[in-house]
Amino acid sequence: MSKLQNPKKIIFVDYVPAELRENSEWRIIFYALNPFSEELEIKRIRVKPLSSITERRKYGKKLAANINKRLENGWNPFYEEKGGKQFVLFKKAASIYLKEINLEFKDKNLSLDTQKTYTSRITNFNFYLNQIGKEEINCYQIDVDFINDYLDYLRYEKGVSSRTRDNYFTFLFTLFEWMKKKKYIILNPCNGIKKIHKKKNDKIVIPLNVREQIFNYYQKVNLPFLTFCMCCYYCLIRRTELSKIKVSDVNIEKQTIYVSSEDSKNNKSAHVTIPNSLIILLKEHISTSAKNNYLFSNDNYKPGKVQFLPNKATSNWSKMRKKLKIDQSIKWYYLKDTGIVDLIIAGVPLNSVRDQARHHSISQTNEYIPRNMKNADEKIIKANLLF
Repeated sequence: MSKLQNPKKIIFVDYVPAELRENSEWRIIFYALNPFSEELEIKRIRVKPLSSITERRKYGKKLAANINKRLENGWNPFYEEKGGKQFVLFKKAASIYLKEINLEFKDKNLSLDTQKTYTSRITNFNFYLNQIGKEEINCYQIDVDFINDYLDYLRYEKGVSSRTRDNYFTFLFTLFEWMKKKKYIILNPCNGIKKIHKKKNDKIVIPLNVREQIFNYYQKVNLPFLTFCMCCYYCLIRRTELSKIKVSDVNIEKQTIYVSSEDSKNNKSAHVTIPNSLIILLKEHISTSAKNNYLFSNDNYKPGKVQFLPNKATSNWSKMRKKLKIDQSIKWYYLKDTGIVDLIIAGVPLNSVRDQARHHSISQTNEYIPRNMKNADEKIIKANLLF
């Protein structure tokens, strides 16, 4: 579209009124402020031919008057081209997204961790907008440069790890895909941006001597929490999943714990095995509890009626590390990685480990095989190839 060449003709800030031009092709001509280029740009509307020139002129002038009335009332043709929703404030659109997330969590389609993570990500993004004076930014104004600036702010000003930076990027991509679907934006501003974390996530194994320290500590100060930890190590059940499991899900006779699809991170139901090393402790743990109680409750991890908050377990673990002077980098969820690796080292078939860990495939379980565990192929050793 051509730009306005004659600024003297401007008599309104946001538009130049429409008028009929009777040239070889009759058109309604007017100018409107394009909010994307921030300049007045010309718009042309063809006036269809009629049998009578008088009627055509009458129709054209009526059409121009109607356009001027709409312009006077704040109408802008560029809004229609881009989609009016794009002029909604980002904070408003994000709050609608969070309402949907909270509803999905309420209906058990999302985990508590996911709900809390999404809420935190949006809160942090809104904080950034306030810091740079862009709290009133519209959805359409967030482009690839804006996202890159935000990710650089997280990485180089806030000092987050490359993995955390990439986790934020993944969330933003998901959020803006939703905004695209809802017509708040035309293109996802995250398109073309790449992740920067390239280091493969090595599986962390908690050394045996450290596990012995942890075992002895909790055996003295908090036996229910020790049982909780051992369910992660032996049964490979995640923290949030353990917070939802009921006593009725434990079958002592069959030595299984049922993890329902509603409680599972991968949305799949499964029975996991309770090994002999855990069965006696777990049996004692639930010996006097009601079937409808949570297996680990808010009552210091004893069976009870009130579900414990997963973050509470992390806090408990942190206090233990500080007390025993254990490396702060050893996280609670490393118990699960350690359990998987130990099962593989013990010679348990990979398909059994896969089922216990509830992995999607053997290839996912393969990632836990220690580097120095694979043996050389005897057939290749004896092939007697010559160079």
